[in-house]
Amino acid sequence: MFKKILSVALVLSVFSCVPRHTETRPERPALPKEAYYNYMLGYEAEISGRWEDALKYYSEVLETDPASSYIRTQMSSMLLRTGKISDAITMAEETVRINPDYVPALMLLGELYNSQKNTDRAIKIFEKVLKLAPAQDDAYLYLAVLYAAKRRNDEAIAVLESLLKIDSDNVMGLYYLGLINIDLEAYDKAAEYFKRAVEIKPNFDTAYVNLGIISEIKEDLKQAEEYYRQSTEINPHNTIALERLTQIYLKGKTVDKAIEQLRKMSLQEPANVDVHRRLGFLYIEEKQYERAIEEFRIVLEAKPTDIPARYYMAITLEEIDRYKEALEEFKKIVSLNPKHINAFLHLGFIYSKDGLNDEAAKIYEEILSFEKGKPEIYVYLGLSYMQLKDYKKTETVFSEGLRLFPDDTELNFNMAVLYEKAGRFDEMIKLLKHTIGINPKHSEALNYLGYSYADKGINLKEALSLIKKALDLKPDSGYIVDSLGWVYFKMGRYAEAIETLRKAADIINNDPVIYEHLGDAYLSGGDSQNALDTWKKAVEFHEKEEGLKQRVEKKIQDLKLKIK
Repeated sequence: MFKKILSVALVLSVFSCVPRHTETRPERPALPKEAYYNYMLGYEAEISGRWEDALKYYSEVLETDPASSYIRTQMSSMLLRTGKISDAITMAEETVRINPDYVPALMLLGELYNSQKNTDRAIKIFEKVLKLAPAQDDAYLYLAVLYAAKRRNDEAIAVLESLLKIDSDNVMGLYYLGLINIDLEAYDKAAEYFKRAVEIKPNFDTAYVNLGIISEIKEDLKQAEEYYRQSTEINPHNTIALERLTQIYLKGKTVDKAIEQLRKMSLQEPANVDVHRRLGFLYIEEKQYERAIEEFRIVLEAKPTDIPARYYMAITLEEIDRYKEALEEFKKIVSLNPKHINAFLHLGFIYSKDGLNDEAAKIYEEILSFEKGKPEIYVYLGLSYMQLKDYKKTETVFSEGLRLFPDDTELNFNMAVLYEKAGRFDEMIKLLKHTIGINPKHSEALNYLGYSYADKGINLKEALSLIKKALDLKPDSGYIVDSLGWVYFKMGRYAEAIETLRKAADIINNDPVIYEHLGDAYLSGGDSQNALDTWKKAVEFHEKEEGLKQRVEKKIQDLKLKIK
């Protein structure tokens, strides 16, 4: 694919590199004396860039000398410069009819045909020029390019080789031979031509670019980088070289260098939104979130409907806890694309995080109105209802999800959690085992099942095994460490329970359940004062489960009475 893309790009680049035809102007054209004054006025206007004025004066000259091929050609050139392409072609064609062998008019007409994609007519013109003027370098170059565009590579090569016989140091001839050989996948031969070109013209930045491309094709990235660097040292504005350097750095995982190249490109092409968008992506990768946001804002100022830029700006804002701004951006996205699932999901997440579970539920319901093929939507909607304590709706949503996706682990696990809240212990156990059967490495299900056994004081050896498996999968989870401490407590291994529960409290230092467990362990281990102090901490935190605060306060009162 890389070769194909490069081949197309290189063929196209040929046209942009052909030198514009320039008239060799005689010091004094053969004109009647009465016309020469207007000619000088026209010439002065032309070199001053006042092309409409030049056209006017040359027209007056033509009235005096209507057969002047020279003036006709200059008028065609002025018509071209003023954007009157059709008139320029008509004038050049008339000139050639009057004087079929006038090379400057033929060259201009060939160029005009080429500009209008009339390749076949342009080819005929330049073929004729070479018969009339075999030393006309530009005609060789134009003809070779046109042959190459028609995939007539052998003829293009023959024309360029003829040019080099006349002028062995013709840089553009060497350059085009290099391009054509790249297209033919004759990379070594192409490289030879480009190297000869830079020997003659050391500041030929485009030739270095193509040497870099050949090195890339050969997977010699170090050499390619060197050639691209040489190109940018000669011409800091060579965006192709900058782009290729960027890609090489990305391949080499040197993101900082890729960013440097893209920043250079952004300075060269400040209106290029693609460059700013890519910079934004790379800044995200480097965790330079503020800079990423800046780049995405530049994109959106120029193109407010650019959904990828707005989406990644929104998730970046979310990443740095600027939820209000992120929320507004996600809302804009769904207004532009009412079926942008990821934007909806982020909206739901932000609403849930802010405790706006009603709003979150509405978002997930809207997603289900057009997308029922993603099990996670049922999970998120069910959890929103669970937070609202609407367990009936929760069960309805999870049931519908399980009907469609019976082996989805998250649906099975969260339905088990719902059963636990409803006191349906046996059904909970069944679903947790089913979840583990589907995914033996589901740490939450392993932990939940083990904790449930421990909390009931049953199957304690199995509970210990399940929780240890969960901890192996997530060794830094404070909640799983708490479960391990709790099962030690239930097994009467109080010293181990205290040690483990203290670790859990160190990991999560604001969880009232962990402190309740630790207080229970202290008490059973004979340390009433630490039990009392720990329970007091438990009631200081936000009540995690209904009735917890009341339960712990009763434990404190009962213990105080015993101590007295």
